[in-house]
Amino acid sequence: MFPDQHFLSSQSQSPDGDDINYLAMEVKEEIDFFTETVKKIRGQLSNTSLLAEEDDEVVSSRTGRSQGKKSNIFPSDHDELIQLKNLLMRDPFRSFPKRRVVSIVGMAGIGKTALAQEILEDSDIRSQFKLLAFASVGPKCVLREIMLDLLAKSGVEIDKPHEQSDWQLGDAFYKKLQEEFVLQKRFLNQQESWLLFCDKVFGGDHSSCPSELEKAGRKIVKKCEGLPLTIIAVARHLRDHEKTPEYWKQAAKKVHTAIIGTDKAASKVLYQSYKYLRQYLKPCFLYMGVFPHDSDITASKLINLWCTEGFLQQYGIQTSLEDSAMKSLEKLVSSNVVKVRQRSSSGGIKTCNVYPPFWHICMREAGEHKFFHVIDSIGNPGIESQRRLCIHNNVLFGIKDVRKSMTSTPNMRSLLCTGPHHQYPVPTYLDFSLLRVLDALTIRFYGFPSEVVKLVQLRYLAITYNGMIPDSISKLRTEASRVMGSDMPDPSSEDVLLPNLLTLSGISARSCTKEVIERILNLKRLGIRIEVPVDTAEPFLCFNDLVFLNQLKSLKCSIVNPNLKLQVLGPKPPVPFLPVSLRKLTLSGLGFPWEHMSIIACLPNLEVLKLRCYAFRGPEWETFEGGFLQLRFLLIEDTDLEYWRADSGHFPRLQRLLIHHCYKLKEIPLGIEDITTLKMIEIVDGSPSLVASAKQIQEEQHNWGNNYGLQVCVKSSLEENRKPK
Repeated sequence: MFPDQHFLSSQSQSPDGDDINYLAMEVKEEIDFFTETVKKIRGQLSNTSLLAEEDDEVVSSRTGRSQGKKSNIFPSDHDELIQLKNLLMRDPFRSFPKRRVVSIVGMAGIGKTALAQEILEDSDIRSQFKLLAFASVGPKCVLREIMLDLLAKSGVEIDKPHEQSDWQLGDAFYKKLQEEFVLQKRFLNQQESWLLFCDKVFGGDHSSCPSELEKAGRKIVKKCEGLPLTIIAVARHLRDHEKTPEYWKQAAKKVHTAIIGTDKAASKVLYQSYKYLRQYLKPCFLYMGVFPHDSDITASKLINLWCTEGFLQQYGIQTSLEDSAMKSLEKLVSSNVVKVRQRSSSGGIKTCNVYPPFWHICMREAGEHKFFHVIDSIGNPGIESQRRLCIHNNVLFGIKDVRKSMTSTPNMRSLLCTGPHHQYPVPTYLDFSLLRVLDALTIRFYGFPSEVVKLVQLRYLAITYNGMIPDSISKLRTEASRVMGSDMPDPSSEDVLLPNLLTLSGISARSCTKEVIERILNLKRLGIRIEVPVDTAEPFLCFNDLVFLNQLKSLKCSIVNPNLKLQVLGPKPPVPFLPVSLRKLTLSGLGFPWEHMSIIACLPNLEVLKLRCYAFRGPEWETFEGGFLQLRFLLIEDTDLEYWRADSGHFPRLQRLLIHHCYKLKEIPLGIEDITTLKMIEIVDGSPSLVASAKQIQEEQHNWGNNYGLQVCVKSSLEENRKPK
């Protein structure tokens, strides 16, 4: 148990006279909540749960020789076993064996210990090594005793060991090793999962499964996502219950929510991963439960929410709060409780979610500690004392009893609507005087919710509204705002300032005037939608004033109704027409001539460039030296480009080159072969000559000794569409 870390955010601004009453109410509520939390902590300290006691028992600090006891709990992977043996065995070209440490990493229940035990029992390994010792090392082990024991058994004499510090012992142990390797334990594929499932349910191979159960059984196995622990837990449950199609169909719907959550053995293993997370990571991990278990969570959104909720602190003047949050997310990934769903163009985390087996832990722990409450349609007992409410199905707002139950939560600080987008407007209740976080991005409102501008304590706002955004929104003092809408408010009043607006997407080009931009100077992400009349280039004037957004990191600009039959559109934009702070730029349908690319090439911080749907038009593009100095990712998609001329000095740091649906492009410039940082070339629906040039570049790099650095991936849209979903 840990105190709920969402007291007053360190980023909050000083209140003015209008906020004193609200602040006094909040302080009183915080004191009452803190007092209640302390009482609960004292009670839990005197009555530790049985689960925690059992967890402590699985930790050992003993070492010993292998006893020949073979584990058959998890299936061994032949390829991984061979790979591990090759890393450990004697090098035939050396007169002495290499002393190596190989770390087997992976999430709980994937079979790391089983693989280690399997390698100990391998006959080749046992004949190679004189000493085989197995040490159970847990978070509460006595590491000093383990190191002394292993050093003694490996023939290392330690002078006066009682005088040696743990660091000195570790250094002595490390010197016995020459190389380090990491083996990432993989998940089982579908066939391996099915075989394991059938073995544990029926005690035989896959043919032992009755035909009437196979369809439901394979659906169950698919939901286990290749994790042996989950497969075995589900199989254990089904083995002891009725084997009928009806029961198995119901079981498929509750693999993680009911079956895994109630399996003591599986829960015990999984809980270890959560229990031994660092304390500051626990609220970050639990917070991910506010999102539905099968949803992809946008990393940038998650980080903004963590920062606003006050979970993290800024360490040092060189590290921003957002950077600290991203490092925390990466630590959750490396702890194997969170998985990366999609990488960004620059290689960072774009979307993620909690591994399904851990999602029920989020829900259970959050419920026990009142960290957040998920609103459902069956009633919401205890909702009055909740401080965070989340709703996974936006349709529930249409139920009168649900809205009524929300009115009884005066202490609420966060309302998170994280369900899928709902296409029809729904009634909502937003009258929460102490609300600090409002995420309603997936809600469609009848009109702009006037209650929002009255939330003086609001620090995070994410909202979608396809209409004129009222100027009263400038009264908010949010630390992070994300707005999706059509038009910005009339800037005629000097009071209409949005200094904390960070993300603005889906905005019309007519709103990107100098007067509007001067009031959103801290904007970091901007998405512009342009509707182009056939007889005018006026919408392109939005580029004239974007240069004033000197904090802008990401810009996406697209033509809503591009006419691909027209010739190049618009006059040449003024110079400079883009802010030098840009790191990511996505253009679509603009139809600019390739000569305009010289402006983009001069952006000193640009790392990602995506050109879609005739963003540039014309048969030739010639780059120049000194441009694209920081560019790492380049996508060219749907264009009439035929000849591209470039040298290595034109893209000195390029890592990934993607060319999609460029049917006329003859070849990739051979000068690209000299780019030492290039890791991947991907071609979708390219001409034979284009594919041949990519493979020639790969061959040239191979001849220079770059055997593994550059990958060439060739795809066909037709073949991709034929693949089963």
